[in-house]
Amino acid sequence: MADPFIVYQTMLYIQMSVVIACLLFGSIMDLIKREVSDIPWLIMIVTGIVTSIVLIVFAEDKGKVGTMFGVNVGVGIVMGLLLYYTGVMGGADAKAVMALSFNTPVYFFNFAFLLAPIYNWVPPIFNTFFNWLLAMVIFYPLPLLFYNIYFKIKGNILFEKSEGNFASKILMLISGYLIPVEKAKNRHDIVYSEEYHEDKEKWEIKHFMQVVEVEEEEEFKKEVEENIEKTGRKKIWVKVLPPGIVFLLIGYVVNILVGNIFFLIFFYTLG
Repeated sequence: MADPFIVYQTMLYIQMSVVIACLLFGSIMDLIKREVSDIPWLIMIVTGIVTSIVLIVFAEDKGKVGTMFGVNVGVGIVMGLLLYYTGVMGGADAKAVMALSFNTPVYFFNFAFLLAPIYNWVPPIFNTFFNWLLAMVIFYPLPLLFYNIYFKIKGNILFEKSEGNFASKILMLISGYLIPVEKAKNRHDIVYSEEYHEDKEKWEIKHFMQVVEVEEEEEFKKEVEENIEKTGRKKIWVKVLPPGIVFLLIGYVVNILVGNIFFLIFFYTLG
């Protein structure tokens, strides 16, 4: 009979290799086209189911491993659906989260100081999700804020022709930047964040509070560019679309290596 430990390691290596490859492919497609097919997510689901069944069969405590797998899948599906229908994530990002939940039920890249008791009951998909949030904060709003501060220090006027309340302007500083309209055209990684009101004859900051479908975004873009031509606008605020799958990949890899960053900081500082 096969050595359970060898089988255990082999299945986890297969899981991680497939997940990283699929998330990497999805990240590239997300960055280039902003649309990702369902193929990588289906591959992740099938691989996760097959390898997890083998892990359960060879596990000493089959009930515990099986329950962990079931809970992880259930939580991942609920999370993905909630994040999608609340507009926090786009369809591809939510599918990636759900597909990921069929994987990473257990780890073997664990250092002694990472074996915190909380990992015994927190679904692994949560750990990747928390790391995803942290990656979004570090690599998305902070660089934009620093860039806009630098842009202002250089003597540029940020909101010279853009109306908006204080909160809208602050949100704009951490989610986008001012760009010449000629550079904004034909780019797929940004969306216009201003709209023209003919009755007021003013441009106002517009924030999409939910992830916008591609068709709706294209219609809005066409309308904005028509108004740019009418008003002779030279610069406009645009919002950078965060590549959610890229950050999910980062969160997954970090989770494998060191676990949940929030738990790590908490137990390292208070433990």
